[in-house]
Amino acid sequence: MSTRATIAYENPDGSFHATYLRFDGYPEHAGVILDHHYNSIEKAKTLVAGGELRSLNPSDGAPEYFPRARATRHLCDRGSLMKFAHNCDANFLYVFKGEHWQCHKL
Repeated sequence: MSTRATIAYENPDGSFHATYLRFDGYPEHAGVILDHHYNSIEKAKTLVAGGELRSLNPSDGAPEYFPRARATRHLCDRGSLMKFAHNCDANFLYVFKGEHWQCHKL
């Protein structure tokens, strides 16, 4: 069994870009990696831009994208983001907003 997550960042206009993380999406793994390795909007954008993630390497935070990853989704508002996370069967939602990550248990 895996702990799925949605990883997103908020745009200045209130829209979001989001992707799916398949494995180890719990805060003690993905949350720590995001805080340590993707701690700026530029880094968050780079991570999310790669599309669907299989996992994040615990030692260096390196992303493992699916070979045929689906593209990042642009979502117009928080409701659309929540629907996307629900459709991914995500257990956690991580949103880079302002200058830090927010974690929401779903």
